[in-house]
Amino acid sequence: MDINKKKVKSPKGNYRFIYTPIMFGIIIGVLAVLAQPVFRIQPPQAYGICTVCHARDLINWLSIKIFSYEFETVAAVVALPLTTTVGIFVGSFISSKFNGEFRLVKVENLIKMFFLGILVSNFGLIIISCPTRLFLRLAFGDPFSLLSIAGLLSGISIGVIILKKGV
Repeated sequence: MDINKKKVKSPKGNYRFIYTPIMFGIIIGVLAVLAQPVFRIQPPQAYGICTVCHARDLINWLSIKIFSYEFETVAAVVALPLTTTVGIFVGSFISSKFNGEFRLVKVENLIKMFFLGILVSNFGLIIISCPTRLFLRLAFGDPFSLLSIAGLLSGISIGVIILKKGV
């Protein structure tokens, strides 16, 4: 039986809210915050699932193993690689192929998109994380995460305005 043609009934009544992305995010966020003290996950606290930070740490681990050169980063990456970014990429690729949603997107200016990607990664490192980690830091009581969240939201707003103007 083809999984794409299978009809899935949506839950009725009060259970409908449980299956929303917002509720899933809340549950995962609470579990991530509780998992660190319960399982003594170290280092560092509120590391989360960050495709910017984990990619940086994976590159640092490769640099240590190949060139014996260490960048300034988290001490945990010296021993073990953080393959979160690779796992997210491979998992999303397999999921999109499985659900028939994979398609190549034709990019107008490849060099421009490459440098915009570098800018996004660098700005992610400047605010010290991705949005997931910002909210985990907020849950841990870090007051500076509020400033970072405000900066993130204002940057998104400015980006949307620029995109709507067609720049």
